[in-house]
Order: sequence, then C-alpha cells, then structure tokens
Amino acid sequence: MTDKKVRVGVVGAGFVTARGHIPAYKRLPNVSVEAICDINVERAKAVAEEFGIPHVFADFEEMLEQVDLDLVSIGTPNRFHAPQTIAALEKGCHVLCEKPMALTVEEAQAMAETARRVGRKLTLGLHHRYRPEAVVLKPICEAGELGEIYYARASLMRRAGIPGYGSHFTNKELAGGGALYDIGVHILDLTLYLMGYPEPISVSGKTFSIFGPQRKKLGRWGADIHPGPARFDVDDLATAIVKFDNGAVLHLEAAWAFHGRSEQRVQLAGQEGGAEIYPAMFGSDQPLRVYKDWGDSAVDITPELPQFSVRQQARHIENFVNHLDDPEPPSALATPEEGVILTRILTGIYRSAEAGEEVTV
Repeated sequence: MTDKKVRVGVVGAGFVTARGHIPAYKRLPNVSVEAICDINVERAKAVAEEFGIPHVFADFEEMLEQVDLDLVSIGTPNRFHAPQTIAALEKGCHVLCEKPMALTVEEAQAMAETARRVGRKLTLGLHHRYRPEAVVLKPICEAGELGEIYYARASLMRRAGIPGYGSHFTNKELAGGGALYDIGVHILDLTLYLMGYPEPISVSGKTFSIFGPQRKKLGRWGADIHPGPARFDVDDLATAIVKFDNGAVLHLEAAWAFHGRSEQRVQLAGQEGGAEIYPAMFGSDQPLRVYKDWGDSAVDITPELPQFSVRQQARHIENFVNHLDDPEPPSALATPEEGVILTRILTGIYRSAEAGEEVTV
C-alpha cells in the first residue's frame, strides 16, 4: 500500500463516473479527490458541490496544468480515452481509464508504450474480475484444475438495456461502437482473464442494429436519455468467434437489446475440467459451477463464494490505488498489454463484420 496521500482528478461528471468512481475514491483514507473536469461545467460544479471537490474545470489540459495530481480517472466518451490517457501519463500521473481502452490498435499501443516509457501505472475499468465468482475461479484455473482450456463462451445479453439514447453511447463518432464496446468488453475480458489471456490470431464477427434506430428497448440507466428521435448508429447486438494461437476458440455475444432472456454467462471447457458462471441458471447466490470427473463419475462442484461489503468497482479502484508503488501490479488489475489484446479483438470484430469475412488480428 502506498503511504502518501494520492491526489486524484476525475474526468467526466456523467452518471457512471460521479455515482460510481467518486464515492469509491472518497471512501479510501489515503485518497483525496482534488479536481473534476467535464465539458458540461455546470454538471461538474454540481458533482463537485455534492462530493466536496475543490477544483472544477471544463478543460482537461487546464486541470493537468493547474492541479498537482498523482492519479487521473478517465470516464469520458471512448474517442477521448487515448489522447487524455497519454497526456495524463506524460504529466506524471497514474491513470485508470474506462473501457474500452481505445478505438484503434495504434492508439492502444501508444497508451501502453507511454505508460512503460514514463514509468507510470495504467489500468482499465474492467471490474468484472472482482466478481465473487471470478475471485474464486481464477485460482482454480491458475492451479490447472481445468487443464488446458480449449473452448470458451462469453455472453452478456440484455433484453432491454440501451443506455444513454441519443448520448455519446449511441454516437459512433464518440463511442466507436455500441453493445460490444460497452458491455461486450467486460465479459470478453473476464473470460480471457480466466483463460490466461491467450494470443488471438483471428476473429469472425457480425453486428446488428435493430432496436436502437426504432427507439425501442431503452434502458433506465447511464447517461441522459434524449427525448424523441436521436442519433443511433452503433450496434445493439454483436457476436463473434475468436481463434487463438494455442488452438482454443471463444464464442462471444453481447447485446443491449434483443428478443430473449437477459443473462450473463461464462463457460470454460478444459481438458481436465470445466466451469460455468451462469446466474440465470444457477441463481445469483451460487452462480458458479465447476465440473470434474471423479473416477468414472461426473461431479458438479458448487464453490462457496466470498461476501464483500463493497461493490466490485470500488474494490477494483482500491486495489489500483493501494498498489501504485508495486513493481508488478496484482493479476486482477488489467495491464496495458491486455488492453491492447482486447482492442485487437474488438476492432477485429468490427472489421470482420464490415468485410463479411474472418480477419486476422
């Protein structure tokens, strides 16, 4: 744990950042939230007043110049992740950047290279690694209990959950993508994390935009929901097959909206065992099953899950803050290199969908 007070600047005063990140930072005794920045300065002022933040800015560069910060938490639209992360790193700050890391592989690589060059920590807002099921299952995978994982399924499907209709969420210029970038990245990262982040070689993807253009199946959370017809030029469902250099295959599906049951599911098939996170099937209290053979008999194991007093996003932020001085971060913190792999896969899915064929990544 770092001994000194960590001075934090938060970029983006929208619902997720203000209600999620800021309380998570404020609860830590070794953190002081010193500044907030948002182009909607009135909203930034309101958040600053609510949470007792002394400095408010509409301009990101001014915040970096005028306030001495140790860590910058970036929750702006996806288009700005790369330039703002690089600027904060160059200023000597550690960075927690929201997902997705960047809109292009080149941007992601530049972010990772900058972090290495300046010797600052960079992680991503991939907090599904802190779910109780993942906390239990990761050591099981690392111990080799499943053997080599050769097939995986990652699914995060919402029946009606289009966020921020008409906001940056549904604007391709600002978000770069829709359901795939917003929630698909979470379930994909969780699955790759459990698999040990194998090297991807190719993807075959398909995207759909069915309900958003009709203003149907809107969610009740996220950024502002704009009234009446509004811009929607991103995907509301995406699916893909990802192939890896070790022979493994992953089936990914993510949707903001579709005619079907909302569910989250991670399935791992290994040569020595399998595992499945499936709350819709097993219940939210015991959502994890591990599958093994005991002699000639098939055995289903239901591990006991830990109980946490704070949410996974807050535990993720605490883990990052408390390991800023460590030479190597804990495995639950996404590394810039893992972020580059994620970006290769995600951008590859969009390229494949546009080309109508499998592409290399």
